[in-house]
Amino acid sequence: MSNQKKVDDLENSLKGLSKKLDNIKAHNINEEYNHKSKQFSGFPYAFKIVSELFANILVGGAIGWTLDYFFNTKPTLLIIFLIIGFISGIYTSYKSSKKFAKY
Repeated sequence: MSNQKKVDDLENSLKGLSKKLDNIKAHNINEEYNHKSKQFSGFPYAFKIVSELFANILVGGAIGWTLDYFFNTKPTLLIIFLIIGFISGIYTSYKSSKKFAKY
C-alpha cells in the first residue's frame, strides 16, 4: 500500500510539473510573439512617410510636365514643380513624423 501511495504522489508531482512546464512554454511563446510584433511596429508609419514624399514629388512632376506641354517650355516648369514637390514632400513627411513621435 505504501508503494501505491508513493506512485500516486509521484504521478501527482509529475502532473504538477507538466502543468508548470506548459505554462512556461505558453509564456515563452507569448513573449516571442510580442517581440516579433514590436519589431515591425513602426513599419506602417515609415511606409506612410515615404509614400507621402514620393506622392508629392510625383504630383509636382505631373503638374510641371503638363504645364510644359501646354506652354511649350519643355524642361523649365517640370524642374520647378519637381523642386516644389520635393520641398512639399519633405514638409509633409516632417509633419507626419512629428505626429507619430507623440505615440
